[in-house]
Amino acid sequence: MKVEYVEFHARKNRAIRTKLKLARLIERDRGGWKYALAAMCAFNSAAVSVSVLGMPTGLGRTFDIAAALLLNAAGMGLAAGIVAALLALAGSDKVPRFTVGGAVYTGVLAYFVFYFSGLGWKTSLAFALTATLISAGFGLLVGLVVRRGPPNRRIALGVVAAIAALVVMTEVPSLLPSGAVSDADEATDAGASGQPEVRASSLLLSDPSQPGRNDYRNFTYGSGKDKHRSEFGKEAELASPSVDASAYIESWPWLRQQFWGFDETELPLNGRVWLPEGAGPYPVMLMVHGNHLMEDFSDAGYGYLGELLASRGIAAVSVDENFFNYSVWSGIPDQDIKLRAWLLLQHIRLLQSYSTDEGSPFYGRIDFDRVALLGHSRGGQAAAMAADADRWFAGDASLPDRDSYEIQAVIALAPTDAEVDGERPQLRDVSYLTLQGAKDADLVNFYGDRQYGRATFSGNGRAFKASLYIEDANHSQFNTTWGSSDNSMPGGLFIRPKELLPAEEQRGIAKLYVSAFAEATLHQSREYDALFRDYRAASAYLPDTRYFNQYENDDFRMLADFSGEDREQPAWGVTAEASGLTDWQHANALDRQGEGKADKGVELGWEEEGDYTIVIGSSLEEKPEEEDLLMFSLANRGRELEETLEAKGGEEQPQALEEAIEEAMESSLSIDIELEDRSGNSARLPLEQFMEAEPQVETEFTWLPALEPIVADGKFKDAEEPVYQTYELSLKDFVEENPDFDPSEWERVTFHFNEGPGKVMLDSVGWMTDEGAAE
Repeated sequence: MKVEYVEFHARKNRAIRTKLKLARLIERDRGGWKYALAAMCAFNSAAVSVSVLGMPTGLGRTFDIAAALLLNAAGMGLAAGIVAALLALAGSDKVPRFTVGGAVYTGVLAYFVFYFSGLGWKTSLAFALTATLISAGFGLLVGLVVRRGPPNRRIALGVVAAIAALVVMTEVPSLLPSGAVSDADEATDAGASGQPEVRASSLLLSDPSQPGRNDYRNFTYGSGKDKHRSEFGKEAELASPSVDASAYIESWPWLRQQFWGFDETELPLNGRVWLPEGAGPYPVMLMVHGNHLMEDFSDAGYGYLGELLASRGIAAVSVDENFFNYSVWSGIPDQDIKLRAWLLLQHIRLLQSYSTDEGSPFYGRIDFDRVALLGHSRGGQAAAMAADADRWFAGDASLPDRDSYEIQAVIALAPTDAEVDGERPQLRDVSYLTLQGAKDADLVNFYGDRQYGRATFSGNGRAFKASLYIEDANHSQFNTTWGSSDNSMPGGLFIRPKELLPAEEQRGIAKLYVSAFAEATLHQSREYDALFRDYRAASAYLPDTRYFNQYENDDFRMLADFSGEDREQPAWGVTAEASGLTDWQHANALDRQGEGKADKGVELGWEEEGDYTIVIGSSLEEKPEEEDLLMFSLANRGRELEETLEAKGGEEQPQALEEAIEEAMESSLSIDIELEDRSGNSARLPLEQFMEAEPQVETEFTWLPALEPIVADGKFKDAEEPVYQTYELSLKDFVEENPDFDPSEWERVTFHFNEGPGKVMLDSVGWMTDEGAAE
């Protein structure tokens, strides 16, 4: 009995002591420590406010931020309380327990914020510790000033601290870069009225980005049941049926169904229309967005293009595929790119049904033999896949009959090029245009370049392909609702290329090229041919940045494509020889991750000077004439030159050689082109007479360049990728240089590399008729 009594009182005493310890949890969290705790709370509030912008619920930005702040306050209070209780029970009486608990919570929260920004676990851990120490230290400093200052200073500092905390917690979005937060209902067409700052002279007689003379009307068609957008709900002018995609979708998450109100068996056909007034029939361009946050609707973002096209007599439809986009809460459907292409074709079928309905504004006004598809990001690949539909959808009876429409053209704005069912689109006799920004922090590689390489022609029409690489353009600004940042928060705080083109200027480039391409392919206009062959033809209308463009049409005759392994035989019936070169091999151009672009060229390097000659021999079935053009694609590979020389001679290079390498990387190359006929008559001209061989674009994607090798698993590790520039050299200029040179007897072309060191990649050497000169 006595033992039980002792044990009872011992337990009672322990309980009392425990209660006493817990009662004194905040005993040490006084003085400067409470300011440290407040500062960490302010930091956490800012961190969650920024982070939640990248995971919208669809209930509005205000709700998302308010909910995040409440959850953060509750989480920090709970975590700090648990840590403080554990410290108290452990008998730690000399530490500020709640402050330590707050620091633990802050560190864990900061770690995950940095980690999901793509910084990797080591950097995230280091940044989290640093952020915790800085925020706590700042609070201690403020506490020291407040406690030691006169009363009026204390009051002033307290007010300032309260205001600062309020701004951080509730006005974070206004402190972010323009466009980092965007709601579809707040989007404006910044590019519709603003014009880019123009440069010097131009070869074009008119600016294709200017509105045409056609009046047009803007309306929508939709399911009539949309839960989030009245324009596809009760305000839709035309009712559209739903389509069943269950043959292509394995699962449709419950949260996605709750958000949209439908599943994969009832996908809506929603579209924004810009239709020219008048009888028509008009060609039509379907435009489709890419992957963006599902809750931040994307389809309104191409209104600036729809308005321009309609004013120029082309019907335009922006297709809604937001329900295929990524959501933090419900992921993204499997095979979404395939679904995007499939739904585009469903919209063609829908328009066909509208065009036969006398009560529809489309009745008899669409020419389905003149169809173009425009896509952005994943939509760019989907557009090409829809134009090559039989590769994926042969036998699908739900799609329009393949002979009932003809896709004349595809436009891809910063497209993806993923393998789908083991295949990639290969366009045949379809005109193709792709635009890409060198500061694209989403798709850092020029994937449209690969699609460009796969587009081929039979030589029986007027199809052509063109590409444009823009130094200061990014990914998102082609869409007016996507904002200026290519990365959702919080990653957008760290991944921030400098000196981006203003949004209206980037969209001005898109307007110019899309409009000109539509005129060339859908209206069969020749007015803007020069633009696609050489961007300088529109220099008066383009923003002041650097451009690289490629061009080829179905009249192009290939002499050497370097697709084989034998460097001395770059094509059938053609041989090659070289002298003075340190590097001579057929190789793939590599993207920023070191992966091949599946399009071989010949890699040529030299230290002082060198020559490379292609001997045509008797391979020419047709005889070139004086009005024809020598054409080739060339990329200045200065950075590869540096890496090659370091590999051969180690990192220690003579000072003179290091200076020469640096100069070569930053300047144009000195190259002469020499043509020789069978009689030995030759003419030699400098390449800069036609166009300079400029160095490649180097891009820093983060505001801390040292982070680039580790951010997003090395996505940005290389500052550049090789992008070709097409050069056109008139044979007439060589005849003027040496009248004895006979183009019809042309036998050899030699590239003389005059100064070193240097390195280039050369591809697609051939010739074509200069139609402009012929006319």
